[in-house]
Amino acid sequence: MKHLTKQVISSMAVLMVLGLSGARIDAAQQQPVEMDADTIEYNSTSGLMQADGGVRFVQGEAVLTGQSAQYNTQTKEGYVTGGVKAVKDTATLTAPEVRSYGDNHLVASGGDVVLTKDDSRLEGDLVDYYTDKDYAVVPNGGVVTMPDGTMKADYLEAFLKENRAVGKGNVHIISEARKLDATSDQAVYYGGQDGKDGKAVLTGNARAVQDGNVLTGSTLTITMDDKAMTASGRPRLVVAPQDTQETKK
Repeated sequence: MKHLTKQVISSMAVLMVLGLSGARIDAAQQQPVEMDADTIEYNSTSGLMQADGGVRFVQGEAVLTGQSAQYNTQTKEGYVTGGVKAVKDTATLTAPEVRSYGDNHLVASGGDVVLTKDDSRLEGDLVDYYTDKDYAVVPNGGVVTMPDGTMKADYLEAFLKENRAVGKGNVHIISEARKLDATSDQAVYYGGQDGKDGKAVLTGNARAVQDGNVLTGSTLTITMDDKAMTASGRPRLVVAPQDTQETKK
């Protein structure tokens, strides 16, 4: 079979595509789901579906593509591989492979995983994404980009609805717009809205350089809009000469 539309296939498509936007999976609200592939096999006894060659799921404006797909209707576990791309509303996920567990859990892996939603972008070798909460974990090091700048860390948590990210281990925050370069052991980064009200709270060996001024302490709070920095834990401030600051402007 090359062209197929069935409830069993819609289960996987709704999970993998609607899930990106955090939409609730409700059978009463499901639109018809269409699937295309070079070959499609389904075993009703085992509940296993296998599709290969140019796999494409479409439901309304939601689209999921890849080269190969498997889904088990009994365990609700799915696997799509081969240049996977899923798009729904303002959310896009690209990865070499994506696994699904239940109705709201996706694990994208294989390196070069990118999850974008609105003004936020998350990158890493592996992204563990809970679609109902718009919550993602990048356990093996990654980068989160928000309107004000970027944060790198060994371990990242992203709360996409809140435009907030938590970094642990070798945290590095860069904001070219705010002329800020900061490092710490841990940090909470608030992206704000439309590039406004951004804030970063850094803890553990915190150090921030802004406009040539260097502030260190056990805890630093940086307000992006007004370039204000406060520190605690025996803070130390080194102020660059005024002519140096003017030169950098």
